[in-house]
Amino acid sequence: MSFEAGAADQPGQVTNTFELRLRGDVHAISAAADSISAKLEQLQVPEEKRMEILLAVQEAFANAVVHGCDNDPSKEVRCCLEQYANGRILIVVSDPGPGYSPQQLPDPMQADHIYQDHGRGIFIIRQLMDDVSFENNGSEIRMWKY
Repeated sequence: MSFEAGAADQPGQVTNTFELRLRGDVHAISAAADSISAKLEQLQVPEEKRMEILLAVQEAFANAVVHGCDNDPSKEVRCCLEQYANGRILIVVSDPGPGYSPQQLPDPMQADHIYQDHGRGIFIIRQLMDDVSFENNGSEIRMWKY
């Protein structure tokens, strides 16, 4: 699985690629996140940047497993990490779900949503990553770290 950068991105040549798949089971998230963390460390991504990426990836995995796979271990989440010659990192997480419209998510910073126990994943991802976009009706998230 390889992902092309949009014309506006032009990050340069891909120097490293890492792919993984995880079952649609919340218990698979930790091991998958550990694999991403190990790969980022191997690529010598600075620790602060690595921690921000890892937290964003964990949130994306949780959303994909819970919402895209409906916690069904027979379904799978796909992830691809690419490092570019200029140091940028692209991580794409996709699931088999029908998707959703990220624009219709409630703002977790609004008073009526501030104490809810869910609904902050996309907000957190957007805070941690430099660019975030959605494809395939929201069943694929593309996260860039520069």
